[in-house]
Amino acid sequence: MKRIKEKHLKIIYIILITSIAIAFAILMPINSGPDEIMKMDICKFIAEHNSLPHGGEDAVRDATWGISYGFTPILSYIIGGIFMKITGIFTQDIHALYVSARLVSCICYSIMGIFVIKIGDKLFKNKYCKWIFITFTTMLPQVLFLGSYINNDALALMSIAIIVYAWILGLESKWSIKSSITLAIGIGLCALSYYNAYGYILTSMIIFVVYYAVNKINYKEFLKKGILISFITLAICGWWFVRSYIIYNGDILGMRTTDEYAEKYAIEELKPSNRSTPQNTGMSLYTMLIKEKWIYMTLKSFIAVFGGMEIGMPTYIYALFLLAFLIGFISYAIKFFKKGHFKNMDTNKKILEFAFIFNIFLPIGLSFYYSYFSDFQPQGRYIMPMLIPFMCFITLGISNAIEKYIKQDKTKRIIQIIIAIMPVMLTINCVIHSILYYASIKGE
Repeated sequence: MKRIKEKHLKIIYIILITSIAIAFAILMPINSGPDEIMKMDICKFIAEHNSLPHGGEDAVRDATWGISYGFTPILSYIIGGIFMKITGIFTQDIHALYVSARLVSCICYSIMGIFVIKIGDKLFKNKYCKWIFITFTTMLPQVLFLGSYINNDALALMSIAIIVYAWILGLESKWSIKSSITLAIGIGLCALSYYNAYGYILTSMIIFVVYYAVNKINYKEFLKKGILISFITLAICGWWFVRSYIIYNGDILGMRTTDEYAEKYAIEELKPSNRSTPQNTGMSLYTMLIKEKWIYMTLKSFIAVFGGMEIGMPTYIYALFLLAFLIGFISYAIKFFKKGHFKNMDTNKKILEFAFIFNIFLPIGLSFYYSYFSDFQPQGRYIMPMLIPFMCFITLGISNAIEKYIKQDKTKRIIQIIIAIMPVMLTINCVIHSILYYASIKGE
């Protein structure tokens, strides 16, 4: 009976978060996310021409920046274009077309939620702590926002959730066919999402090789599974990079070509050769991180800054999330650095823990590098690939703190339930706050 109730709760939860995301996608005005209009241009081109654009096409290239999102993977926008094409049969209303393209992010967000639940089932024995992990991961306000407008971030988060679940499944099943196929699907989709999520592709290869090396499994078995994963991955994403290689003169990632077009077509102050960066202006790291508020803005927009980075939330929302993060981080750090932390941990858990740590620091490092050397952009979505590992550690830390300082079981359960519900209530508050903001702007 308990299992049935748990199953029903999971279904209800997925319906809840998906409904909120879709409702938000409908209620937001057009061009309500960072560069959403540029992403919409790609979807529109695909819907109108039934083909993929060259990144330098006039129809998709932004006049200010001189570039488009067409140079980099556009799977989200391809599906968005198909949805727009279908919607266009019934109406040409611009808002309806935006909503149809946004549904791709809503779907990715929903699928991410399903896999986060699966990950929670694997990692947490305590059902209340499991739900803390689930709600903090899927109902962090910024994550809900990413699941509501046109972007590639939602696809990246979905693919990461699939990959992490495949890691856990593979490590516990000696890389069964199911886990190998799941991993391949996750990697293939990740390759077609955002480059800041590529750390999970690298980590997947390392985990796979290390597992077989540590466990000294038959070489033929290793080769067979490796070929299977590679074949499925290339079948999903290989076409894009072959296309890029052909039309962008060997630039399979499209990044060099993006810089070339920016240099040629961007307004003068935004050309890469003229662009002011912390590095070329001689700014110190301290100045960028503290005085220019890189840490503050990155952390704030990791929690909740909607619109084109202009809609902040009430202070108490940031305070509550930061308090939870701080408690979880300190508590887990104490346990991590405690002597004997790894002593009773099996090899698979050690592999997973180091994989998680790597994929927390890598997105932060990449975002920092980009802001310092290329374009000062302190945005939380650039470090969002760390979401699942970060929330896993935060949940473990909160759980440890509750176990250590709260003695009565009933009190523990009440506190755990309150903490698990908190992100849901705060995120709904953020959605309402944003809708009221849009209404006030429209009224003016």
